Amino acid sequence: MGIKKHSGGADKASICAQAALLGDMLAQSVEYRQYQELKRKLQENREQTYILSQLRQQQMSLRLAQIMGMDIGDAKDDLEHLYATFCLEPLICDFLYAEGRLGRLISEVQQICSSKLELWSENEAIDRMQDRELN
Repeated sequence: MGIKKHSGGADKASICAQAALLGDMLAQSVEYRQYQELKRKLQENREQTYILSQLRQQQMSLRLAQIMGMDIGDAKDDLEHLYATFCLEPLICDFLYAEGRLGRLISEVQQICSSKLELWSENEAIDRMQDRELN
């Protein structure tokens, strides 16, 4: 599975082809297959789907409130309690677990890519400026 190199580097088409292969590998992973199976089962159960959608809406509302700088202390506690209650539903619990496993796998792939690339980051730039100011 070699990458064709042109002018000392991989060309865009080769990189995209490798990314497509990675996508195929992810689609064949146990994590993705379990996620898809539980997603299908969840979609067949309207009540469970509704419960999960309500949980997601509350999560999004809390995130927006937090971004806007609002105090979400009590609301966050309420959501955590609601989340724990919904996790007593086996189908929802299994789906959330599978979703989390798939998310972690994708996150690991992103971390691997990030570790191979030196990309500019605002945080790094700020850290360097602060280091210069301290020295």
